[in-house]
Amino acid sequence: MPRDCKNTGFSFWEHKGWLEERDIVIIGAGFVGLSAAIECRKLNPSARITILESAALNGGGSTRNAGLTCFGSPSELLEDWRKLGRLETVALVQRRVSGLKWLLKEFGEEAIGYENCGSREVFTVDNAELGKEVLEFLPQLNETLVDVFGGMAFEVVAGGDGVDGCGLCISSPFEGLLDTAALYREFLSKNINSGVDVLNGVRVEEIVKSENGWELRIDGGVVQARQVLVANNSMAAELLPDLDVRPEVNRVLVTEVMPGLAFYGTCHHDRGYVYLRRIDTPEGPRMLIGGGRQWGDGDSDEVREKLITFLRTHIVGAEKAEVEYEWKGYLGIGEVRNPICKTLKPGLHVGVRLGGMGVALGGELGVELARLAQ
Repeated sequence: MPRDCKNTGFSFWEHKGWLEERDIVIIGAGFVGLSAAIECRKLNPSARITILESAALNGGGSTRNAGLTCFGSPSELLEDWRKLGRLETVALVQRRVSGLKWLLKEFGEEAIGYENCGSREVFTVDNAELGKEVLEFLPQLNETLVDVFGGMAFEVVAGGDGVDGCGLCISSPFEGLLDTAALYREFLSKNINSGVDVLNGVRVEEIVKSENGWELRIDGGVVQARQVLVANNSMAAELLPDLDVRPEVNRVLVTEVMPGLAFYGTCHHDRGYVYLRRIDTPEGPRMLIGGGRQWGDGDSDEVREKLITFLRTHIVGAEKAEVEYEWKGYLGIGEVRNPICKTLKPGLHVGVRLGGMGVALGGELGVELARLAQ
C-alpha cells in the first residue's frame, strides 16, 4: 500500500529546508511580525524561525501606511477618552510614544528617514462643533499627558502654514514622519541577517493542533511549528474568528510634484480619519492624503473624490493637484483601539489590532508577542 506523500506541492528540499519542524512560525511579515522575529532571535539564537506572508511584495499594511509617527490627535484622543476612560487613554498614548522611541533606538533616525517636524490638527466648518468640544477638553488632556511628554502636548495656534479654510488649528511638537520603505528595509534586513526565513506569497488557510505543536495548512502542503505567532493584524479573524478585529479599507493618494508647495510636516483632521503629509522627492515636493473612512467605504469613488476635494480646498497651492499614486491599505480595528496581545492556547499566540497606529505600536507589540512564546 503506498505511503501518504508529504507536502506534495513542494520539493524535498523545500520541505526539509523551510516547512518541516520549525521552532517558531510567524504569520504576517509586517512590523509586528518582523519585530517579533527579531526578538525571538535574541531570545532563541539557534531557533528555526520562519515568517509566512501572503502578499507577494513585503508586509501588507506596513508598506502601505503614510509614514506618520503619530500618537493621536486631540479629537481622536477625546473619542478614546469617552470610550476607554482617562487611565486607559493615557496608557494607550504612553504605549504609542514608547513604541516610537523603540523604533528610533532600534534603527536610528537617519536609517529610517525620521524627521521631528511636529503636527497639527485642523477643524473646518463641517466639524466646527467637534472643534468646540476639543477646545473644552484640551486643558484636561494636556494636564493628564504632561508626565508622558514632559511638557504640553498640544497648543492652539493661529493657523497652519500652507493650510487654508480652517477655523481652529491645534499643533503638537512631538510628532513627526519617516520613510516607510526605509523602515521596512531595516526590519527586513535585520531578520534576514539573523537567519530568519521570510516566505512571501504563502497564505495560511488553517491552524490545526498537532501532536508536537501546530500545523499551518497552506496551498500545497503544511508547515509544522512548535510555536505559532499570529501577527497579520486586520486579517487575523480569518484564522481566529473569535478575535475582535476586522479589516477596514483605507484609501491613500499621492499627488504629482507640486513646485512651491508651502505645506510642511503632517496634519490630521476629524479624529485622525483624514491625514496629510508632505513628501519631498528629488523631483520636488508632493502631498499625501489618506483615510476618509468616516465618509464611507474606502473602496468607493465617493471617498476618493472627497479626499481630493479636501486636499484642493485646504492645502495652499493644491487647487489643481492631480493624483499620480493611489493605493488601498487595510487597518485592523475593533470596538476599541487597544491592541490584542495574548496567548490563546499553549503554543498559539496573537498580536493584532493596531487601530491604524502600526508605525507607533508595531515594534513593541512584536516584542511583547515574542515573549509570550518563551
